[in-house]
Amino acid sequence: MKTTRRGFGTIALGAAVGAVSGTTVFSQKVNAQTRAQHAAGEYDNGIIQLNQNESARGPGPNTMEAIRTHTTRRVGRGYSPDHVNELREGIANYYGLSTANVELATGSTPLLQGSVRAFCDAEKAFVTPMPTYSTSLSTAREIDARAIELSLDSGLGVDLDTLAANASGAGLLYLCNPNNPTGTVHGPQVVERFVRRVMRENPDTYVHIDEAYINYCRPGAIETAVPLAMEFEKVFITRSFSKAHGMAGLRVGYALGQEQTLEKIRNAWGMGDVNMLAAVAALTALEDKEHIAWEAQENAEIRDEVIGFFRSRGYEVPDSNTNHIFVNLGMPAAKFREGCLEHKVLVGRDFPPLEQTHCRISLGSREEMKIALEVFSKALA
Repeated sequence: MKTTRRGFGTIALGAAVGAVSGTTVFSQKVNAQTRAQHAAGEYDNGIIQLNQNESARGPGPNTMEAIRTHTTRRVGRGYSPDHVNELREGIANYYGLSTANVELATGSTPLLQGSVRAFCDAEKAFVTPMPTYSTSLSTAREIDARAIELSLDSGLGVDLDTLAANASGAGLLYLCNPNNPTGTVHGPQVVERFVRRVMRENPDTYVHIDEAYINYCRPGAIETAVPLAMEFEKVFITRSFSKAHGMAGLRVGYALGQEQTLEKIRNAWGMGDVNMLAAVAALTALEDKEHIAWEAQENAEIRDEVIGFFRSRGYEVPDSNTNHIFVNLGMPAAKFREGCLEHKVLVGRDFPPLEQTHCRISLGSREEMKIALEVFSKALA
């Protein structure tokens, strides 16, 4: 797949920021603001969306063609939907596993919710670093499970020693690797040492490793922990087609683990039903190694330029292995968000306990980031 490499400087500011029609009132609170934008249908009318870690480039051309090809009258007779079993088999073959080791869901969210409901309660704690992806923590609070929140290390990475030290009596430990929102990552030897320590010292505690952003990692930075999930019953992995595969709107995710563990997660919470077009798209995307390599490279080049923009101005940014960065702006995220919103650029929500200093910024397309960098300069002035 070919692409024209262009620096941000060649794209005019006015090219993509058009006037937004209508009378939407933009809330200062990012969640209300996002709902308002969805209701008004304005995301494709001048709004640059750098707040939800989606792929600005969307699915690859082969995936789009597969969706078009399979959009026939057969969609009207989709009980049960075609191609879902093929997707399960395709994922199993991709990792060299059995289909019993694969649990499909409508995005990874039901898997995160189900795992907390399956393994945590008032006695068995959910243990998580903070800030990190918060769906599991929110679920723990919903069911009144005990929750233990741990600080990151000085480099904004997950402190695996502290996480392992809190495993005693816990129901579930959560590790997002690479981490959202910080973008930091742990390599395979470190993760393996962490898992083996937990399994040795607290064999009744489950470990969830969320690899949603693994396709965006720098070369050599990470390896999947699937072999550990196949070795230990209490370890499982989740993945998503919403990030590098560009399919956030189609809602496909999956878990990899031992059959009895996946059964407990499935029985604790509904996984949803993956539809036939989503299944076709996911299977095509999984097999399209050329496109995923291009997507990772495109994101890496944009990421390096954006990180360089902030670092050259004295702002601290950890090395990122995702499609977002986490910047120490020295100001509340809300203030920066409001400044960007005035110019129709959305950036990330608050991430306690660092919301007074740091902001997460998702990486858009080259065109979008050219405009966004000019907006950032204004918001930081």
